[in-house]
Amino acid sequence: MLFFIWVKKVNRVVLYKLFEVLFILTIKNAVPTFVCDSPGGGGKIALQPNYLISQSAEKVVLRNFEGVITSYPEPQNYKPGTAEDYFKGVYPDYEKYRSNVGISAVMNDKKFNLVPEALQRLDRRQKYQMDPNHSSLKDKRQKRDELKEKKFKSQQKSSTMDAQKNDSTVQE
Repeated sequence: MLFFIWVKKVNRVVLYKLFEVLFILTIKNAVPTFVCDSPGGGGKIALQPNYLISQSAEKVVLRNFEGVITSYPEPQNYKPGTAEDYFKGVYPDYEKYRSNVGISAVMNDKKFNLVPEALQRLDRRQKYQMDPNHSSLKDKRQKRDELKEKKFKSQQKSSTMDAQKNDSTVQE
């Protein structure tokens, strides 16, 4: 009873996010979940109703936990069009109303994915790239090449010294 009173007072969006976090935490406990590795670096998306947005004969539209919307094509051996006759019977003039905005743009291959404007991951990446103190492994390639050259020369020198020692011991 107390739980239901608490649910009425709490914002439903907050409650939904809480359940989503609890679900993510329970994944560690070996709960089997079907996932789809979304193209374009969207990560792995659980195939559940709250992540599956739309579906057609050619592709499935999914969203990840950050809100990035992407599509995943059906397999090559999938036979589309088995339900189109029924669909055309129910909605005879659906072709006239086909849209190329939002999810429909992803379904019709007009857009690859939809990314929210305030995506924290992109903001962090941009701040990192703008920071003058940041460095990546690409910045250290020259130093790496110098160290490799130095190591190669020292190995070459030690191998020639070993060869000379072996020659001197053989001559004695």
